[in-house]
Amino acid sequence: MDSKTLNVLEYPKILDRLAGYCGFSASMDLARALEPTSSYELATAYIAETTEARKLLSMQSAGVGAAHDIRPQADLAARGGVLDAHALLDIKSTLISCRELKKAFEKRADEYPRLTKAAMGLPETFGLVDAISRILSDRGEILDSASLKLGEIRRSLRISQDRLMSRLQKYVTDSKTVSMLQEPIVTQRDGRYVIPLRAEFKGKIKSIIHDQSSSGATLFVEPLPVVEANNQIRELQLSERDEERRILAEVSAQVGEHVDELKYGVENLAVLTAHPRSKRIGTAVLPFGLV
Repeated sequence: MDSKTLNVLEYPKILDRLAGYCGFSASMDLARALEPTSSYELATAYIAETTEARKLLSMQSAGVGAAHDIRPQADLAARGGVLDAHALLDIKSTLISCRELKKAFEKRADEYPRLTKAAMGLPETFGLVDAISRILSDRGEILDSASLKLGEIRRSLRISQDRLMSRLQKYVTDSKTVSMLQEPIVTQRDGRYVIPLRAEFKGKIKSIIHDQSSSGATLFVEPLPVVEANNQIRELQLSERDEERRILAEVSAQVGEHVDELKYGVENLAVLTAHPRSKRIGTAVLPFGLV
């Protein structure tokens, strides 16, 4: 059937509506790419696949979990890019969903042979789930235990910050200096710990001015005795940033090593997609449609 006839039949609109029932972006792509076939054998095979999916939907709910289209992340990692924590967690949750879905179909292979065949194309975890879990919390925070160096840096940073805060607290509690402050607090400006000095007391505390309030009534100053401590904290923060990036780069490289398997797995996951409202498994029955 030629494209002109399909347009007259408003076939693209049908595909767009069909795509709206897909809960997975890769499945939307499959839905919009569907074309009629003149092959009786193919049609028969796809109808059989659809029958399995309808049967499954009528009997149970089996969600695919927090799966994502991780192909762009896998491509980036393969090119040497460094994935952020959010991207790595997406990969982790997708691989866990694939693992659980594959296990579910393996147990019912006799009942759903065609869907099971598609599920067997889902990727293995390749140790990536463990690698990501080792460095990231569920909230996407890089763990202290992600590397010995990072743990040491963060311990030193906490100690340095505690010492600096203890020294600055003297300025906000000492009766000789607290009256010069707009508020008895320690705050930050440009990553430096400072205190809010009232402008009329400028020069009374030997310090470096980092900022001032919009009214000009308050100067945010860094007392000279704590400059070196602030410098040390900044150096540790930069070391922490560099080590975090190295850790993310290391795991990203592991992802990149499996780019082909991950992309192929997502394509198979697109065939076994979840409806956004029912949260049940559906199947992309090429080239006719999605159940």
